[in-house]
Amino acid sequence: MKKFFTLFVAALLSGNVFAQSQWTDYVVNGDFEGDDTSCFWSHDWADDNINQGPIRVVEDPTQPGNHVAIVSSRDLFEDEASLDDWTFQFFVTLPNTVIEEGDELRLTMRIRADKAANSQTQAHNTPGDYNYWNMYGDIGFTTEWQTVVKEALIGANQAHSEGGGKEMHTVAFNLYVLKEANNYYFDDVKLEIRKAEAPHELTGWLEMVRNGIDSNDMTQFANGTFTTFTGRDGVPGIDQPARIVNDPLDGQPALEVKSVAASYMKENLDEEGNVQSTTPMYIVREGNQNADHQVGDSIELTNWQSQFFVTGPHVFRAGQKIRFVIEARAEHPTDIETQIHRGPGDYLHYQLFGNLSLTEEWQRWEFEQDVTSEQNGGSTVAFNLNVYKDADNTYYFRNIELSCNDADATLEERTLGSEDIVLPIPAKDQETTVNFDMSNAVSALLVPDFKEFLLESNMKTQMEEGALSEEEVSIGQDGAAIDENGNAVADGGVLSFDVDPDASENNNAVITIANLGKEFTPEESICTSICFVQKGWYYIYNIKFVDNAIYNNIANITKANENGTIYDLTGRKVINPTKGIYIMNGKKFIQK
Repeated sequence: MKKFFTLFVAALLSGNVFAQSQWTDYVVNGDFEGDDTSCFWSHDWADDNINQGPIRVVEDPTQPGNHVAIVSSRDLFEDEASLDDWTFQFFVTLPNTVIEEGDELRLTMRIRADKAANSQTQAHNTPGDYNYWNMYGDIGFTTEWQTVVKEALIGANQAHSEGGGKEMHTVAFNLYVLKEANNYYFDDVKLEIRKAEAPHELTGWLEMVRNGIDSNDMTQFANGTFTTFTGRDGVPGIDQPARIVNDPLDGQPALEVKSVAASYMKENLDEEGNVQSTTPMYIVREGNQNADHQVGDSIELTNWQSQFFVTGPHVFRAGQKIRFVIEARAEHPTDIETQIHRGPGDYLHYQLFGNLSLTEEWQRWEFEQDVTSEQNGGSTVAFNLNVYKDADNTYYFRNIELSCNDADATLEERTLGSEDIVLPIPAKDQETTVNFDMSNAVSALLVPDFKEFLLESNMKTQMEEGALSEEEVSIGQDGAAIDENGNAVADGGVLSFDVDPDASENNNAVITIANLGKEFTPEESICTSICFVQKGWYYIYNIKFVDNAIYNNIANITKANENGTIYDLTGRKVINPTKGIYIMNGKKFIQK
């Protein structure tokens, strides 16, 4: 058994760890149990008036003793055709903190309403001083308490308003979409900011479209984690995956997207009956109807009626570098427009790479550019495919690459998945062998077998303060040794573990764990993290080493428990689990 792992020396001497800014919550009294409500404001119906002022705090009707914020709306009066969606509003505001362009803003809160209803979110300067129409998109309220978590990268319009000249301090909720009397409740509100980091020097490209590079290996399209797909593929209002077909021109695999032709041109007349303009209209055909459009309906045919999206997990920040490569052609030659979206269909800015002029023959485009402030916060390349409206058209795409600077990708963005697992601690100076199922990591990282991880140095380990090492090591050749804090060490340590590649098969890694001379008490445990890396993408295992008897007890309970009850490691039922290891529905989990 190896007790010293020389490749860890490089990791320790490098002194580099994956670092990024931390989230900081700026809300005061977000649980509404104190008197300070300075971070909350409302436009609220109370005492037969629309009141603009500090939030009302009441006792939770569903949980006596718990205090929550409330905003009420009213029914429309008989003489009112309607009122604006923003007539009644809830505001989370940070009066002493400026939310700046490039900041990441995470909102967490519990919400419910007496009636199910939708709400809109906006960015404001101070409450009611509107900046921008879109913050987190729409949020739905139900009659049961639910926790919502929303994140956004702040763009220029949100931070400074569309016309400029303002600051941003506030997230606003428009609560009158339902247009009925209702009560909206809020609790446990946090508004966290993670400050922007300056763009890094280019260290290499991280390819984000893991399922669209090679037309000769189209299995990637089915197995990839991040998907390319179409929107309104000639069918009004319906988004669906792009089809994988053999291109009729060369027989090679490609993604196929269709657009539709205008059925007629609607004439727009002035007061004298003169034609001022025409609007392309599409008559819905058989098979294209849905809940909103039936056969025979006429709808305006915009350039973006049919779209193709390429999206990845990285959110682009102003000043960062972006690379995009695509091959495309069309049955009818035409231009297509490129835009940047936050996500597929969530429009951000009309300009990205300009127009592409497609012909019947395959062409290749390559773009490298810096992200502008207008493109800040985007993660999706959108193609408007209905510029050509004279006839139905078919578009083909292949060999797609969407890349960011590897140094700019955050830990969250490059992490494809993680698991909490429990492993045993052997007795002093002893070893034990366990099976370690790595199927999820294999699937997420798109490798044929877990032994791919053993062929090269592609494992990161936990270093000081829980960060992952910059350098990568090989668990198959060198194993891993950790100290009492779970940090990797180059020499000594208290535990080590490595893989026996000859005994392992079917993605079941056979792990040998060695106790390097420490006498553990049954209550002691060690937590660490290891990360498998493939082409810059991560899959993380959060490991807790526990006493061997506890580990065996976990295994027994896991086999027996299928009834949804939570158990601790002694087999006792638990109603309100605190921090520790528990079992539910036959699976171990770590309550943090």
